[in-house]
Parts: sequence; structure tokens; C-alpha cells
Amino acid sequence: MAERTGLREGAARVFSLAAAIFLVFMMIFTTLSVTLRYVANWTGENDVDIMVWAFATCIFIALPAVTLRDEHVVVDLIDHIAPKRTVMVMRWCGLLLVMIFLAISFYKAVPVALEKMEFGETTMSLDINRFWYWLPMLVGLACATLAAVVVALSWWRAGVPDQSESGQPS
Repeated sequence: MAERTGLREGAARVFSLAAAIFLVFMMIFTTLSVTLRYVANWTGENDVDIMVWAFATCIFIALPAVTLRDEHVVVDLIDHIAPKRTVMVMRWCGLLLVMIFLAISFYKAVPVALEKMEFGETTMSLDINRFWYWLPMLVGLACATLAAVVVALSWWRAGVPDQSESGQPS
């Protein structure tokens, strides 16, 4: 089990690092854009297109890491007073809903992304095909769906961990 958990954490680190790179890029890009605007009177007409792409990439590339680490936002109103078995059933239901939501989101996003590519819809200022904006979403949703399946298999084999073990606060 430790080896599988190590593989899960390793994969989560790769996705986290990729998301962090895009976050750092956004911070540096914003700083440079604002500085150049004041120092050199440069107007960054393309800034919005670049930032939208970087932001979407950051969010959707981080999603598999969040899923692998079981760090989705939770509201534990009754977890402390409900029987342990009830909490375990609720966690399984939550994971199943996450899997369904991610799979449906991916399924619904694929035709839209392909439509952008087929019809050549581009961004206003940079003239980049909008498919490239959808690609990080597709990759993130597909990988997060697979990550949820991996978590479910892990839970099936080793049992549902306590929230304190899965990265959630107790």
C-alpha cells in the first residue's frame, strides 16, 4: 500500500508542480505588464488572452492533484457526531459524485473543444485558436477522473482513511 500511496503522491506532485509553474508565470507576467505600463507606457492588449489561458491551465492542471490527495473542499457538519460507518458511506458517496461530475464534465467539454478547432474560432487579440484554451481543461478533467478512480481503488483495497489521514483537517 505504501508503494501505491507513493505513486499517488508522486503523480500529485507532478500536477501540483505544473500548476505552480503556471501560477508563478501569472504573477511574473502581471508584474511585468503593470511595470511596463507605468515605466514604458506599454499597453498590454494581449494580456487578457494570456492570463485567461494561464489561469484556466493552472486550475485544471491542479485538479488531479487535489483529487489524488483527497483534498476537495468539504463541510463536515455531522462528521464528528455521526457514526463512523455513516461518515464512511458519505465519503464513498462524495467520491462517486466527484467521479460522475468529472466524467460528465469531460464528456460535455470534448465536443465544444473540437468545435473550436474545427471552426477555427480564435481569440480577439492574439488570434490563437480557442481549442488551446480548452485543451488544459480536457487534460485536467480526464486526469482528475482517472485520479478519482485510483482513489476509489485505493479505498476499496485499504479502506476509507479518516479525514485526518487524507489531508483534511479533523
